[in-house]
Amino acid sequence: MKPAVRDWLLRSRPFLVYPAVITGLLVWVGARGQIGLGPTAALWFAGLAFWTLLEWTLHRAMHLPMPWPALSRFQDQAHLRHHREPHDLEHSVVTLSGSIPLALAFFGLALAVLRDLDAALAFQAGLMTGYVWYEFVHLAGHGAWRVPLLRGPVKYHALHHYQDWERGFGVTTPLWDWVFGTLPQPRAAKTFTHPSSSPAS
Repeated sequence: MKPAVRDWLLRSRPFLVYPAVITGLLVWVGARGQIGLGPTAALWFAGLAFWTLLEWTLHRAMHLPMPWPALSRFQDQAHLRHHREPHDLEHSVVTLSGSIPLALAFFGLALAVLRDLDAALAFQAGLMTGYVWYEFVHLAGHGAWRVPLLRGPVKYHALHHYQDWERGFGVTTPLWDWVFGTLPQPRAAKTFTHPSSSPAS
């Protein structure tokens, strides 16, 4: 496989898999008609909102001191490497081997809480929509894509990378940084640039 094709596939993993899964879940729930359009939409939105909290929580956990060397190595490979190499786009996206088990685990949790298959699937569709949006915003920032609507989130995430690693754990929204007191102080104007034009330090 050509390196350019391989790199494109690595960057595109979530976008090749999850949109089709999300669509399939919503179509299946809608076709069954067990919970209705209104509750389906509400559960989808609840899953989307829950993603923003999960995003903050997982990102925050990647910056906590680990008690065992094995966890420290996992933390380094899963996230801290990304801070050392912010322009390595192929490793800016979570692997399917990492995201699929998490998706299944949270679906199981949703099913246990909601006690209804259709409700859990609608919630899961929202959760995965939030995840795909996160990956798109994150990749757009690190790839220095010119997307006017993403200028705010990209600049906010750049503060986390270039100003203070211990603040700014939200990527798609600063809401939970505000709630938990981890908002960065916007002193730095630096943002992501393409490595071929102006490499970041």
